[in-house]
Amino acid sequence: MPAYYVSISLLLYLLGLCFDGALMGAERHMPALQMLLYGPWGVAFELYQWFANPLLALAILSHRRLRRLSLLFGLLALYLAASSLGLERLPDNRSYAFHDVTGFGVGFYLWSLSILTFCAGQAWWCWKARKADDMPGWNWLDVALIAALGVMLYAATQMPSLRFEVDQVLMPPEPAHSL
Repeated sequence: MPAYYVSISLLLYLLGLCFDGALMGAERHMPALQMLLYGPWGVAFELYQWFANPLLALAILSHRRLRRLSLLFGLLALYLAASSLGLERLPDNRSYAFHDVTGFGVGFYLWSLSILTFCAGQAWWCWKARKADDMPGWNWLDVALIAALGVMLYAATQMPSLRFEVDQVLMPPEPAHSL
């Protein structure tokens, strides 16, 4: 397993944010970037899969010093990501109505692959390394990819197409009545 498994995981994660995460009925889709931004609101709807993201972040940040705990965080993130396959309904940011999930987009699979890649690399290095100093450290590409992720998240919070009103999600508008 190459020493660049963290970089590969981060690259897959960033690429995944450029695609759709979920495909829904009525020709709707949800971009993976939107799912990342608004995932914490899923707790109100008992959707906990988003927490794979902070677990992956903890795993990556602790990959060298706390290598076994990092692997545990990664495996928990992988479990939560796999549980996403059971999602049945998601709200969109346009009508705030829930739609049936009909499939998953490329973004979802790249996200899952990034977590799997990290877990495989971390497991390999946990088995191979005798002490924390034997673990691969940070390199310039890791730092650049983390910075790119930060810039992408900031830019996404400024995009009008990804905004939604929290009160609209918790209390969706009444459907229009026709006579």
